[in-house]
Amino acid sequence: MSFRGKSFYIASFIICVVFAIIVKVTRTDVFGINNVLDTFLASSPSFFYLFGIMSIIPVVQPKINIKTFNKSVLILTAGALTYEMEQYWTSMHFDLGDITATLLAAILMLSLHQNTREAI
Repeated sequence: MSFRGKSFYIASFIICVVFAIIVKVTRTDVFGINNVLDTFLASSPSFFYLFGIMSIIPVVQPKINIKTFNKSVLILTAGALTYEMEQYWTSMHFDLGDITATLLAAILMLSLHQNTREAI
């Protein structure tokens, strides 16, 4: 299994950072318009931050193998989920949408790197 080109990961990181900043800055202006939009705006930074950070792994460690990469994705996901769960016991805002967004980022990154067999 080979990784995608380095430009894919750099572009993925940049896009995630830009979208996360845009959402974080503008979401208070558009809250209350629609429940689906509110849920997306509240939880999407969790997805963008985690997916962006995971995109950097093959750039900073170009000789990483797929098994180590998958472990790194799972460790980063576990750390993000731990942070989300910690919000339940502290005075921070706990949201199941953030947990869902975090899991979706990990699932997407892992699915992008699964072995695919060619059709016979």
